[in-house]
Amino acid sequence: MKKILLICILLPSFSFQLFSQGDVSKARRIPSGIIIDGNDNEWSKPLNFFDDKSGLMFAIGNDNENLYLCFTMKDELKMRKLMSAGWSIQLSSKEKKKKFKAELGFPGVNVMNFKRSNNNFEKKPAADNLIKTYEMQLTTLPVKGFKSGVKEVKLNDPTGINIGIGADKSQHIVYEIAIPLMELRSHDQIHLDELITLSVVVNALERPSYGNGGGSNMGHPGSMGGGRPGGGMGGSGARRGGGMSGGAGGYRPGNAMPQHAGSGDKGTLFEKSSFKQKFTLTGN
Repeated sequence: MKKILLICILLPSFSFQLFSQGDVSKARRIPSGIIIDGNDNEWSKPLNFFDDKSGLMFAIGNDNENLYLCFTMKDELKMRKLMSAGWSIQLSSKEKKKKFKAELGFPGVNVMNFKRSNNNFEKKPAADNLIKTYEMQLTTLPVKGFKSGVKEVKLNDPTGINIGIGADKSQHIVYEIAIPLMELRSHDQIHLDELITLSVVVNALERPSYGNGGGSNMGHPGSMGGGRPGGGMGGSGARRGGGMSGGAGGYRPGNAMPQHAGSGDKGTLFEKSSFKQKFTLTGN
């Protein structure tokens, strides 16, 4: 069974503890007034979950009004794949008479060929430009299954589902998400002890085709298709786990494949990855 790492702090150092996807965690109690701006300074470090295949580190929290999620990526190659191939989040519950399934997608934006330095990671200005360029192209994000019936959301909109994208001090991407609990359940059904499953899918990049004079069969960045033609939001084109999928994107023949950086494996660029984590909300 696939494992997710739970990061436990053991002063003066910390270690990684393996646990099964079937284990249930408890959301952190988040102080009210947290700012969703793509800056993870307000989150306790380290973020306490880590999926080794996708490279995502994340944390889950809530207050009386919102569910909060924070994701980051410390491996440059996997970070570029995440942005170029697209990825998605699903929140669901199977509790009797309280079932829901809501999805949020991040379409792919081609950043695989963004200019980089000879260092393992880009210099700070280049990294800033990479993440800002990516953010600027995510004008709207597709969603479905929320109580309000909203079909898409904009970044940095505090009136509803609020999403901020930025970078940490090491210039690795940060996603902060606040979802009103009333978008998942009606007010009289919220008791702050709900069991919820978080499902994450990181799409595969299209493998390049060198036929037809060196052209490529890959889709266009920003299209909904999980990195493969025929995909879609929860449609039959999604493979091995389905769900909302992001855009295709990725590097094209004739352009340089990024050099190895961090612990990323270039072979995983063309593999879909997914994981699930069950958790309960936390009351006062």
